[in-house]
Amino acid sequence: MIVAGAGLAGLRAARDLADAGVAVTVLEARDRVGGRGYSVSLGGRTVELGGSWFTPEHDQVGAELARYGMSFRDYPPVRSARWLTAGELRLGAPVPWHELAALEAALARVRDDAERVAAGNQTLAALSAADYVDQLQPSDALRDFLLGWWQLMGGASPQHGAASDALDAIHQHGGLTGLLTCLAHGPLPGWSALAEAMARDVVDLRLGTAVKTVEHGDAGVVCTTDAGELIEAGALVLAVPLNCLPGIGFEPALPPRVAEAAGANAGRAVKVLMLVRGVDPHGIAVGIGPGLNWLYADTAEDGCVLVTGFGWQDDRFDAATRGHVERALRAFHPDAELVNWAQHDWIADPASRGTWLTAPAGRIDLVSPDRFDPVGRIAFAGSDMARQHAGWFEGALVSGAAAAAHVLR
Repeated sequence: MIVAGAGLAGLRAARDLADAGVAVTVLEARDRVGGRGYSVSLGGRTVELGGSWFTPEHDQVGAELARYGMSFRDYPPVRSARWLTAGELRLGAPVPWHELAALEAALARVRDDAERVAAGNQTLAALSAADYVDQLQPSDALRDFLLGWWQLMGGASPQHGAASDALDAIHQHGGLTGLLTCLAHGPLPGWSALAEAMARDVVDLRLGTAVKTVEHGDAGVVCTTDAGELIEAGALVLAVPLNCLPGIGFEPALPPRVAEAAGANAGRAVKVLMLVRGVDPHGIAVGIGPGLNWLYADTAEDGCVLVTGFGWQDDRFDAATRGHVERALRAFHPDAELVNWAQHDWIADPASRGTWLTAPAGRIDLVSPDRFDPVGRIAFAGSDMARQHAGWFEGALVSGAAAAAHVLR
């Protein structure tokens, strides 16, 4: 068997197949395993350039960590919040006091709409986040507050991402506060360490080997790598991000339900890890800033606090430029001193072409998991295609297990 992609989905599929006595070859375009789980060291700390958290209901992640004897950390409750709304930094309410009633009404509407989407209201779900917020007729401050919170679950600009991402998350995590409390745990040694442990159970792992074409039929599959090597197998688990599918040629072509979805992930987020002085730990900062819109201040060590910042793709903000990162940080924390920072451009990365799964506004059907049922001897896997917990590492693991089970059948 061939598994294309050595993220958590591909590694889970490969290990399950190997455990069943199947010979597996894993082909990975990158020079490392882990996919969009990518841990690095920043100032002596292990930080996550890709996904960070898992939630209390993510059983498969917990099982994998236990299998490899790895512990996880619990993130402490948030102790403080500040807001950048209507161009003003606010340390109390996110809107002026005379707008508190409008804030309360908007949050009640969002909560109710989350239940409507869960009940099947596709028209509401398909609205862009920007159009959805505009329907609430918010003030400038209220709009910035709501769109800043959109950043937490939506990996695209509010004009391009569907409101369903945030509304679904509110429903799935028990209400509005669940958007924050669900970010409860993280693997102590890092996601890369978990991926590397899983990879040790794979005998034939080939890094720096991308799949360029796939011929498939009743007799099996033939994959051609970027180096021109032909590899034959009885079946293929295709565990690459959705936005990488257009870079692979298929003969015969994939059915329209899959081909139309290729490249449809709207996720275009920016993430920056910052070591900072002058910021209190265990706080959030939310609003519309110059490049970043949602910041979380973690624990303090050696006089520095680790701040994780999220924004959406913006040509005016370069996360690799110190001045841009400092300006974005100080918009929320004017007295902060940036000591060091790290980031990875997932949008330009040819092995990802985007960030976590975000449904495109107006076409949320393009990322429906129903599109990714197996095609002959090809089974799809990955958090982008997962039937459960899509966009999370839990979804990657669940989908990898399902793809392996299909291949074994």
